[in-house]
Amino acid sequence: MANSIDTSLFVAAGGELRSFVKEVVVDAPAAEVFAAWATDEGWARVYGAPSDSRIDLAVGGRYEWLFDGEVGSNECQVLSYIPDRMISFSWSAPPTQPTNRDLRTWVVVECEPSGDGATRLRLTHLGFGEGAEWNETYDYFDAAWGRVLAQMQEKLGIGGR
Repeated sequence: MANSIDTSLFVAAGGELRSFVKEVVVDAPAAEVFAAWATDEGWARVYGAPSDSRIDLAVGGRYEWLFDGEVGSNECQVLSYIPDRMISFSWSAPPTQPTNRDLRTWVVVECEPSGDGATRLRLTHLGFGEGAEWNETYDYFDAAWGRVLAQMQEKLGIGGR
């Protein structure tokens, strides 16, 4: 069930947003890559147990990755989506960063067919605040999303089918 989005949790706004972009090509169709981000079944294909997800594909729907089955991106939400092409969701800092844990940034994932059945996957993470704690959160995700995209390439690519 979709819930309203609490905009007071987001610290950034306007045209100048602190962000970064990661891009890879996945050797799988765009619909399959999108499903890995937008459905529990697709997500399980990439991560599997003991990890879990709770993804309700609706604006305001849940968007939670639970790496130990309980803790992860708790209380994050779908912000928008275009089936098989794009999903955006709110995102929280890891539990090891309690100052920013209850605040939100947002992530936009775009899936674009790139020929021969492959997909260009572009992830943009936006909305980081300023200061030492936000620098830690930014650096954490700048590294972490690279690992996530590599895992997607491995699990969804031809070799992972």
